[in-house]
Amino acid sequence: MTHLRKTLGLAESRAAVDAMLVKANDMGGRPIALVVCDDRGDVICQVAQAGVNPALARQNAFKKAYTSAVSRTDTLAFAERVKAMPGGVASFGNPNFFAGGGGAVLVADDGTILGGIGVSGRTNEEDEEIAQTGKATVAASISAST
Repeated sequence: MTHLRKTLGLAESRAAVDAMLVKANDMGGRPIALVVCDDRGDVICQVAQAGVNPALARQNAFKKAYTSAVSRTDTLAFAERVKAMPGGVASFGNPNFFAGGGGAVLVADDGTILGGIGVSGRTNEEDEEIAQTGKATVAASISAST
């Protein structure tokens, strides 16, 4: 029996990035970096607006997407989980983990983990709002294709 697993592709990733850029522009504010990873935390799509912090925002966007993908949870929920841990996020020993707003796990309607989105460059709340726009876009895109 052949079983095809749902995966996140470039088309869905770019649709999410486009929607997040529109959201960011509508909100106004500082430039942002965006990353979409697959379920293993590998980058599918990465975008940085002109003027974004060249190192910090790009790295944090990746870490947020990576954390969401491999921990199978949004980074705000991950932050709550690690609060009670004595070493916090550092106790995992993974320098790519991030705890805070702006990371969203991408899940298919059947529960398959597709990947993660990371947004960085603004406040945690703004990054989170933009990330959730991308998450909703992927969910709508995946639902429409099934």
